[in-house]
Amino acid sequence: MYLTIKVNMLFLGLFLLFNTNLSLDISKNDANIEMSSDYCEKGKVQRFGGLDCYISGPSHSETAIILITDVFGFAPSHSREIADKVAAAGYYTVLPDFFRGDPYQHGAPLTPWLKKHAPEKGIRDAIPIIEALKARGITKIGVAGFCWGGKVAADLSKYPYVEATVLLHPTYTTTEDIQGDKVPISILGGEKDTYCKPELVKEFENILKSKPEVDSFVKIVPGVDHGWTLRYNSSEFALKKAAESHNDMLDWFDMHLRY
Repeated sequence: MYLTIKVNMLFLGLFLLFNTNLSLDISKNDANIEMSSDYCEKGKVQRFGGLDCYISGPSHSETAIILITDVFGFAPSHSREIADKVAAAGYYTVLPDFFRGDPYQHGAPLTPWLKKHAPEKGIRDAIPIIEALKARGITKIGVAGFCWGGKVAADLSKYPYVEATVLLHPTYTTTEDIQGDKVPISILGGEKDTYCKPELVKEFENILKSKPEVDSFVKIVPGVDHGWTLRYNSSEFALKKAAESHNDMLDWFDMHLRY
């Protein structure tokens, strides 16, 4: 496992070397990265598996979902609303702060931040969370990764850590990652996504079609840009598309964690 992480880190290092002025632009989505002003959180932040985590959902549940955010982290935002939505479906839901209080700041150079928070390192922080879930009696675990978190979720899916995976506009995820997948996986891409392009998502789909032993579902959502499931504005179209994808995610988990 750690050899794979080192190889992936090498590729990321080369990517950053030739993209030293890279920054993350979500402005074209007119994206809202803040929690709705009238939203009341259902969960709470507590220490879990070595990280601060926003935790929501029934404590007696035997199934859990780990949500892994984009680079903007787990601070009050749509990510917590989504965690509460997943929790309302009956899952013990954990939204960890993988960045330890140091999320990416919108408009800042991305390269220096990624050197500190490479997604390939995420699996090392995720494993203690999985162990903590199992210690509290959780028998089935799903993981959903958004953007940066997609790579971490894909890495977890190469080993027997989780029972089902959903990748939503997964940046930094490669065809090699998908080839290594060993659990039921759903991938949601955006038609207008320039970070995880539809062409790449189609490659993911073709790889998964060649692996009939792994249940899979791939969808390219029409009319949406990168981050539509997490960084959406208040327009009717944005809310509708985000909700549809959240429901697709929950349907996948229901199918593979409850039956």
